[in-house]
Amino acid sequence: MNVGTTGTGTGDLARIAELAPEAGANVAHQHVISQALLREFAAPAKRASGLHVQPYDLRHPDRRLKTRSPRGVGQIEHFVPYASASLEARWGEVEQELPSAITAVKAGEALGDPRISAILRDLIALHYVRSQHYRELFHRIFAAFYQERRRWFLTEGVQVLQAASLERTGLHTTGPQGLAVRADELMSSFTNFYRTGALFRVRIEDAFGKVRRLMAHSPLEILEPEEGEFLIGDNPALTVRQDGDNLLYNMALGDCHTTVLSIGPGHMLALAPADAHAPIPKSVVDRMNVLQIKAAHRYVYTRPGSPLAPMIREVSRDWVADHLQHNRTRNA
Repeated sequence: MNVGTTGTGTGDLARIAELAPEAGANVAHQHVISQALLREFAAPAKRASGLHVQPYDLRHPDRRLKTRSPRGVGQIEHFVPYASASLEARWGEVEQELPSAITAVKAGEALGDPRISAILRDLIALHYVRSQHYRELFHRIFAAFYQERRRWFLTEGVQVLQAASLERTGLHTTGPQGLAVRADELMSSFTNFYRTGALFRVRIEDAFGKVRRLMAHSPLEILEPEEGEFLIGDNPALTVRQDGDNLLYNMALGDCHTTVLSIGPGHMLALAPADAHAPIPKSVVDRMNVLQIKAAHRYVYTRPGSPLAPMIREVSRDWVADHLQHNRTRNA
């Protein structure tokens, strides 16, 4: 996504028109982490029936949270607020295949089966796009695009604005205040698509298709801890780049070295130069877990009784400091 491609194009408008009859057909509680994936982190918990996961609220690192069922976590109310039912159905085509794919991973048979490998790559693409990171990026870029387009109308494109205003109103518009009003009027339908969520709906659908195709032929690594275990955050699919001794994350797909996704305490997927099923040392497992915490929007999850709790609470204090600094910078 970039400023030059975030406005409504012809394809966006056509797709919004197609979706108009189902605008109100929405799924209220949408998971940004697939329930089938969360179930891989679930286990029996004290004083609870069924399988539960252990959530950690990074805003309150010392608060002990109750375990929850996979159905009750990793979700956002009206994540996509416009025509989301059909989008959920499309995402569900990937998710319904996940149990058999994870079974194959555990049996060491995933990489020998092209269908299973395709499911796992699609799972990475799904969680990369259906994420709070992607939604926040969309909103930031839209705001930048809107301001740039409005600035253009009032400077280089002022004659275009005046001509459009004359056609719409029959009036000649001059003066900075009048032109600013006309610019906002001209862009009102565009901003309405943004406010209703229609633009986000078509953009996230389009992004999923593009990312899915981009990852379709990438080799896949399945990583297993020699010691320790993985956790999962609420922005679980991370782009990662090695920069000297540092691991950077959340850069654009074209700038990363790999994209990773935890699929259980004992397995992580990674796009790679070649297919491989490989053990990794505890030091690397720990670094991957730290990245999950740093990239999380608010929550991370482990199995109940996981030994990762002290590390999560320690790193989450840095998370709080980083997010406070980020908010101060953004609001400055």
